[in-house]
Amino acid sequence: MGRKSKPGGPGGDDGPDTSAPAPSMGMANGLAGMMAANPMLAGNPFLMAAMMNNPLLAAGRPQGGTSAQSEPLISTMIDPDVQELCDYFHIEERHARRLSDIMKNRQKTFVEDMERLYDVLERANSPAGLLVVKMREMEEGTFVGKVKADKELAALSKKHRLDDQAESKLADILARYDDDRRREYLVEIERHLEVSSRPSAMAMMLLRKLGEGQPLGRPGPPAPGSYIDRQQREQRGGSDRGSGGDRGGGRDRDRSRDRRGGDRDRDRDRRGDRDREKDRDRDRDRDRRGGG
Repeated sequence: MGRKSKPGGPGGDDGPDTSAPAPSMGMANGLAGMMAANPMLAGNPFLMAAMMNNPLLAAGRPQGGTSAQSEPLISTMIDPDVQELCDYFHIEERHARRLSDIMKNRQKTFVEDMERLYDVLERANSPAGLLVVKMREMEEGTFVGKVKADKELAALSKKHRLDDQAESKLADILARYDDDRRREYLVEIERHLEVSSRPSAMAMMLLRKLGEGQPLGRPGPPAPGSYIDRQQREQRGGSDRGSGGDRGGGRDRDRSRDRRGGDRDRDRDRRGDRDREKDRDRDRDRDRRGGG
């Protein structure tokens, strides 16, 4: 009779499957991966002993795999400002993720770009469709964020009480030109605004020619209620008040003449009364002498 083989020994029928890696093999692989990722572990035996007792390492799963799996989740997070815009306009998540990825490369103009998107999407019939167009412009490098009006345009806007949309549109288009051409256009724009009773609407009508770089042409006659019309009425009102003062002075002089004429008439009446009294006195004297 021969000796029975020890369980797990070579040739044993009931030994474990040697084709599967031993736990120590997985642990060694996991520890090797950790040491490769962090060489400082080799100089810390206490930390290495703790790693040896880690069940994840015993199963052949290094801890580095957990952090590696979490990195894609971090990279797909949507920027809070982008999420707020997409929630406001009810835009799908896939578009929000795409916009968030694009805006990561536009940090210098992030605020201006977001303000421009709010402006254009607010007036869009299909905000999601227009956002796709604007994202394509960003990728192609043709998208321009919101441009703030400079001092000259701000003064012009305040003078003619332009609304925010008209001012913003003018700022966008004028920003395309150099300083000299922009100043020339500002002069032409003001000439047209001065004769219009609706300056904001007039500014919107000029946008096409401004965008194409065409001259704006000669302005029409001043419309009632326009800036020039108000100026002309104020001037006429001042001259009328001056001439009205002269007429008032003439009336005063007429009244003084009337008063002087009335005085002369009263003087004549008094002299006539005295003359009549004298005549009556003479008549009485004659009657007395005749009766004596």
